[in-house]
Amino acid sequence: LWFPTIHAAARPEGSWPHIDERFLEGRRRHILEEYKAIQDLNAKNASVLVVGAGFIGVEWITELEHFFKNLKLTIIDALPQCLGPLPAKAATYCSKYM
Repeated sequence: LWFPTIHAAARPEGSWPHIDERFLEGRRRHILEEYKAIQDLNAKNASVLVVGAGFIGVEWITELEHFFKNLKLTIIDALPQCLGPLPAKAATYCSKYM
C-alpha cells in the first residue's frame, strides 16, 4: 500500500524522495511516474507478481489486466483461496470469474 510521507525529515529516506506528497501536485506526479513505469512494463510484455489475494490484491490485478493487456499477471496468497474473508462459495465464484 502507498502512504504519503508527511514529515520532511523522513522524505529523503522514502521510496520517492524527490516528490512531496503532502500536496496535490506531488501526489499527481507520483501517480504519473507509476503509470509510466507500468506502461514500460506493458510495452515489454513483462511479468508481474501480485502478492496477496485479498480485496486490494484482487482489485489491483484486475485493474492491471483491464488497462495493460500485454502484462503477464500472477497473483498468490498464503491462504488456499483468493479473497479469503469471503464465504467459500463467493470466493470460488470470484476465482472462476477472474
